[in-house]
Amino acid sequence: MKKYENIENLKVFCETVNFMSVKRASLELGVEPSNAFRTIRQLEHDVGVPLFNRQTRPMRLTKEGEIFYRYASGITKLNQDMLAELEDDVDKLAGRIRVSSTAGFRQVFLTPALVEFQMSNPDIVLELHEMTTGVMDVLSAASGNDVVMTYMPTEELPPGMVVRECGEMPFIACASPLYLQRFGEPESPSACAQHLGVLLNMPNRRSVTYLTHGSVAEKLEWKRSMTFNSQINARDAMVLGGGIIPDLAFYFAIEGLHDGQIQPVMRGWSRPPRMLCLFAPGNAYRKRRVRYFLDWLEARVNRMMEHTAKEYRWVA
Repeated sequence: MKKYENIENLKVFCETVNFMSVKRASLELGVEPSNAFRTIRQLEHDVGVPLFNRQTRPMRLTKEGEIFYRYASGITKLNQDMLAELEDDVDKLAGRIRVSSTAGFRQVFLTPALVEFQMSNPDIVLELHEMTTGVMDVLSAASGNDVVMTYMPTEELPPGMVVRECGEMPFIACASPLYLQRFGEPESPSACAQHLGVLLNMPNRRSVTYLTHGSVAEKLEWKRSMTFNSQINARDAMVLGGGIIPDLAFYFAIEGLHDGQIQPVMRGWSRPPRMLCLFAPGNAYRKRRVRYFLDWLEARVNRMMEHTAKEYRWVA
């Protein structure tokens, strides 16, 4: 058997990548360092290419090593999930549920919701994670997520995915009174060429480059801009006078609109809304605790979206 056909050898490789140290990986796995070194070298011999660049300190993966790690980590994760499912009683309201979302929803909505759920369901262990990769990676079977809260992707969903649509999230172009006092308010997207932008670059979406008004679309250009991977951080920068956010999810603007920290700009211009959903892979949905939690969470997300829609009608 070749080394790369053995799960335990792939674990040695993956842990070495995680720590970028064969010795630390050996300690983590409880194997002799000399055996771990031999495993790595034999893996490289079997696949016929070097997996690590040993000329750097710490060592780094080669291009081929990155490809090998992507598949090896997926294989070891699937093996771990398989063993966990075999040991798991899918009919019990007990066990682990891994939940993922982007930073904004994770901080503002999911954290208090999960605390509430945990108080009433102490036998269910919740793990809350931030999405740090693309949405399709997060929804893949290898990710290990049981429930994901994010917008509906444009790509075709993985087979067996259970989807709960919770409502369309509107977006708002906005700035702080402090910024508007200093720089004035743009009347349209083309006028933003004289303004500062506060933009987003997140796993599930990036700031738009166009806004629409009815059937008219107009390009957004900025004098300068700063970019954030969290709507919460972007909103805080905007409130401090950092610039204009062209497409803040309206849910994150409601409190600031009421207390006067946020003002709409370019009224009538907006980006299209997006469907906010809860996702559960088929292998997770077969577990009773996941179905129970998904029903519970869906009810709360629906209430949040109903409140958001009501507040949006008030502003619009």
